[in-house]
Amino acid sequence: MKDILSSILPADNKTLYEDGNRAVTVNKPAGKKIEQTPAEIIARGKNLSYLFVFSDEEYLRPIYTNLWKQSFYQGWLYLPRKVISARHSLFTYSGGAGKVFDIEGQLGFYPNITIDNQNYFNFLIYNFVVDNVSQLGNQIAISGTPSKKGVQIISIKIEDVSALINENGNITVHLCTPLGYEIDYQDIPFSKESNRIEDFGPVQESYTESSYNETDLSSLEIGQQNVILKKELAYFVSDSKKPIYFQPNGTYQTADTLNTSPDLEEAIHNSKAVKFSLLYNNKKYVSPVYHPQWKTHYDRDWCYIPRKMYLNMKRVYVLPQDKEIAGDLLGELGFFDKFSGVAKDQTAVVVKNFMVKSAGIYENSILLEGTPARIGMQIIGIDKKNLAGSKEYAVRLVTSDACEIDTDVLKN
Repeated sequence: MKDILSSILPADNKTLYEDGNRAVTVNKPAGKKIEQTPAEIIARGKNLSYLFVFSDEEYLRPIYTNLWKQSFYQGWLYLPRKVISARHSLFTYSGGAGKVFDIEGQLGFYPNITIDNQNYFNFLIYNFVVDNVSQLGNQIAISGTPSKKGVQIISIKIEDVSALINENGNITVHLCTPLGYEIDYQDIPFSKESNRIEDFGPVQESYTESSYNETDLSSLEIGQQNVILKKELAYFVSDSKKPIYFQPNGTYQTADTLNTSPDLEEAIHNSKAVKFSLLYNNKKYVSPVYHPQWKTHYDRDWCYIPRKMYLNMKRVYVLPQDKEIAGDLLGELGFFDKFSGVAKDQTAVVVKNFMVKSAGIYENSILLEGTPARIGMQIIGIDKKNLAGSKEYAVRLVTSDACEIDTDVLKN
C-alpha cells in the first residue's frame, strides 16, 4: 500500500502542465501556431481511405478500473498522466506489443484485436463518429460528429500518408467537426525514410517517496499500518472491483434533461438570445495536470482519481451556489485565479478550452455557442431571472455547425 500511494503523486511540489507531446512539464506551454487549420485541410486536402478496425457505439470510457491499482508499478496510477489521458479523445494506437499494452492499460481499454502497425497508422477515437479523413502536407483532419459515447479504431495506410508528406518531422492529426472546429489533436514524430512513427520509448515519471500521513507507521504493528494506509488510499482510488464509467447523462448527479437531446440545428436557429457577463475571461489560461494544492487537500477528494478523470473529460461545469462547494470544484480544476465573483442573482458556468460567443435558451437547454480551443478559461454569469422557465437545464457547449462538445446540468 505504501508503494501504491507513492506511485500516485509527483515527488516535486510543483505545478505541472502538459506539453505538445502529451508529456509532463514544469513549463507552462505557449500557444503553437499550426500550418493549416482543420477547415483548410478539409477544404483543400486530399481525402484518404480508412478502415474501421474496431467500433462499439455503446462503449463508455472507464474513469476507474481496479487494474490501475494492481499495476501501479507501471505508472498507471500517476495522477498527471491520468489527467492527460482523460483530456484527450484521440490516441495514436501504435508501437510494439509493449507500447500497445501500456496504451490499453493506461486507458482501461481492451478490444482484444490484432493491429497492423507496420503498414497502417492506427487511431483510437472516443465519443466520435468518423465521416471523413483528409490530408494537406503534414496535417491530417479526421472529421465527423461528436457523440456522448462510443469508441472507434481507424486505420490509414502509411504509404498513402507518406506520399503526401512534405518533409520529415511531426505529423499533426486533428479531430474536428464537419466545418473544421478542432476537438482534439495529436502530434506524431514521423520518419519518411523509414516510413514509420518514431518510438522514443516510455516517458520517465517522478513519483513521491513520502507518505501522505504524518503518523510514524514504523512504530506500529503491520495490522495497524494497513488500517491507516487503507484509509489513506481511499482518498485516491476506489475499492470497487468493477470499473467505474463516465456516464453521458449526468455522471455524479442524475439528470433527466440529459437523457434526450434536441435537434441542435433547430435549437440554435430558434433559441431565445440571453445576455451573459464574463466574470473571468483568459484566452491564454492553461489548466495544470497537477497542482500542489491537490495534495494539500487530498482529504477533500481533490486527488480522487475517478473524480479527477471525470472532471478532465469535461469542458463545462455549472458552478454550485454554495461558495465552499464551488471553491472545491475550482480547486479540483487547479483554478486559483481571482475573478469578480458571482452575484446572488446570477448563475455561473465555468468553461474550459472553449470560447463562448453567444448564449441562448431553447426549451430546457442553455446553448453556449462558440469555438473549441486548446487552452483558455471563461466564467460565464447568467441572470437567474432568465431561468424561471424550468427547474433543470442542460448547459450545452455547441459549435455553429450544430455539434455538441460537452454538457452539464444546472439545477434551478
